[in-house]
Amino acid sequence: MTGVAVTPAAGRGAAATVTAHLSARDLPGSPDGSLRVPALLFVPRGPLLLVHDHRPRPEAATWRERGGALPDDLPNPNSLWLRTGSGGFWGPPRRLDPGLPGVTGLSDPCLTVGSGGVVHLLASASTGTGLFGARTPTHPAVPGQPPEPGTLRLLHAVSHDGGTTWRWSDITDVCLPSSTWPRGAVVFPASGHGTRLRHGPWAGRLVQPVVAALTPRPDGSRPVRSAALLSDDSGNTWRLGSPLPAVPGTEATSLAGGAATSGTDEHALAELPDGRLVTSARDGAYGGTRWTSWSTDGGQTWGELLHADDLPDPGCNAGLVALDDGRLLLSHASSPRARRAGRLSVSEDGGRTWQACAALTGPETPFGYSDLAVLPPAGGTAQVLVVAEHPQPDGPTTLTVLMTAPTRPA
Repeated sequence: MTGVAVTPAAGRGAAATVTAHLSARDLPGSPDGSLRVPALLFVPRGPLLLVHDHRPRPEAATWRERGGALPDDLPNPNSLWLRTGSGGFWGPPRRLDPGLPGVTGLSDPCLTVGSGGVVHLLASASTGTGLFGARTPTHPAVPGQPPEPGTLRLLHAVSHDGGTTWRWSDITDVCLPSSTWPRGAVVFPASGHGTRLRHGPWAGRLVQPVVAALTPRPDGSRPVRSAALLSDDSGNTWRLGSPLPAVPGTEATSLAGGAATSGTDEHALAELPDGRLVTSARDGAYGGTRWTSWSTDGGQTWGELLHADDLPDPGCNAGLVALDDGRLLLSHASSPRARRAGRLSVSEDGGRTWQACAALTGPETPFGYSDLAVLPPAGGTAQVLVVAEHPQPDGPTTLTVLMTAPTRPA
């Protein structure tokens, strides 16, 4: 998207306007619980789509026994909700139901727009167990039949009408053992959005950021790796690319209480004008900054990780977009120790260095997982829309919608 003026800013105070607050009380029946992990997508010549989790307050303290990463992660009975809007105005929330047998909860939405405005949605689905209790599937899914017990399912939905209707399918087969993943994996989407490649030999490929958990170790910890899910036939079939490289000496148990990180897990990616992919990943060991890597083969493999010292981050997923001129915008929590201090950062060298260009919140304001979209110009400079979690220590997490012209026009 051209026409976005971006200049570094000192970031004192918030340079963004709050246009909406969204909470679980907005949903039918005004339930309790939290809204989490937003996925935001602008469909060209179509609507603005926002998909997020509703996570009911956990009622039982058995989430560890059932393989949960955290109390309100799957297998908590979470659900996905869709809203369409224009930033400040949002239509009524609508629950997304795959109608597949055996699914007890949905989480972790990731959106991508393909050719002709077709929208693709990835989500993880629980069959009664969470990430750290799930095992790698042993056989392909059978349409119409209950899923293999003890597995975490990976679902794909397609909409040809801007999110009004959806066709769902189970694509957990990508987790089966392969030459790239000899022992298979348990895969869930990194919330946010993916991309459709426009340049180079892989133009047209759909690329979605995912996280893959490997076989548990004897001590019960589970190695977790960042990767990309790829489709070269408009989403009809998918395959799992190679993981991002591990970082020597970084394997440590994460705050989720069951993952042995290899440097990265949840990540956001974008395409550069030369056809390379860049990804910005949170530090799964919560080291206080982000990691960056690049792919020269459309997300099949990734190069060496670069420690992004100029991107402070507490270990939180972020939103990443590429502008038509190659600049990158990243929405992220900029405190190295807590999910707060929302910031918009810009890179003019393909993700090698970053500068702050707008403060999205004040330095002490909570700011969790986020996603962003660049809206088309309306009589001037295009604006950036950010949807971010507003975590509360003693209450439910809500979502805040912010609008910013990340800079003043040059």
